[in-house]
Amino acid sequence: MLVQGKDFTMHDETGLYYWHDENRLVLFLTGRVTANEAFSLYQHIEPWLAEHPGSVLVADMDGTSYIDSTTIGTLIRLHKEMKREGGSFSLCNLSPPVEEIIRKTKLLNYFQVLQDEELRSLEHELFDRMPRRSATDVDSCFVLEAHNDLCQVVPELLPRFERLMAILAAEAGCPGGESPGAARV
Repeated sequence: MLVQGKDFTMHDETGLYYWHDENRLVLFLTGRVTANEAFSLYQHIEPWLAEHPGSVLVADMDGTSYIDSTTIGTLIRLHKEMKREGGSFSLCNLSPPVEEIIRKTKLLNYFQVLQDEELRSLEHELFDRMPRRSATDVDSCFVLEAHNDLCQVVPELLPRFERLMAILAAEAGCPGGESPGAARV
């Protein structure tokens, strides 16, 4: 079911959907995308990205009502990985709430942000037939790494996340886990 937003349409449930051809993967993120969904998203697309170096990755967020800091860190990680492999990464069709979040975190100039009506139409036409990725319990190391990535790109956010990062580092026992003061900034 679709819920009509102020200036956009979004799905009333969180979902991670995708469409791909040989060298392009389009992710459709809908609803509230938080740490669990970001972790699931990354787990499911990492193998495809490894098999398709130099490809194009697009995150369509037309139906996304909210993204949290772990999701932002995951998008940064995807951007960095795609760039390192000679590919490209873009955010597309940002919903007004997500555009505001990206603007407040000072990342509008970091990401390539596109408007693509064809993708918007594709999502709405194929919504019921797209494979859906279910949420997975989030890994603490993943959340810590996502926040390290976010603070590396926007260092002024580090004070907001130091406590969370210290807790995650202590609980997770991540290999090579870093303390919050040692965030890669």
